[in-house]
Amino acid sequence: MFKTHLAFGLLISLLIVNTINVSYPIIFVILVTIFTSLPDIDHPKSKIGRKLFFISWPINVIFSHRGFFHSIFPPLIISSVLYYIGLKFLALTLTVGYIAHLLGDSITKEGINFLHPFTRFRLQGPITTGQTFEYIIYISILFTDLLITAKLFNII
Repeated sequence: MFKTHLAFGLLISLLIVNTINVSYPIIFVILVTIFTSLPDIDHPKSKIGRKLFFISWPINVIFSHRGFFHSIFPPLIISSVLYYIGLKFLALTLTVGYIAHLLGDSITKEGINFLHPFTRFRLQGPITTGQTFEYIIYISILFTDLLITAKLFNII
């Protein structure tokens, strides 16, 4: 689902750039897309988890996959710190990318608990990760990304 998360993060960032005036739109789009993979730091076999295994492994042991790091609290905490130290733009891109990932995971059968560890309620959807329907969604999002990008650059 890594590629789907990136495509969805790209879509969200393009929609934001297309809707409101964002400082440094290209950097905004790049950072949001990158930060979309951040919640999977809690899984050592994810793309980001394999790259940062020395961080991912302890996080997974303590929190498990789709636990705390798949709740709303990490982006709120991290972004608050970034905002407080004056990195407002970075705080915004991290928040948007992180929440885009959570929204993507919330439509899968495994789902997520936005308020973990305070509730057991999981928001779940019909999609099985890695199956044909996810691939169809990925291609659809990618096509939409291309259309929006073409519109932004007056190609179409």
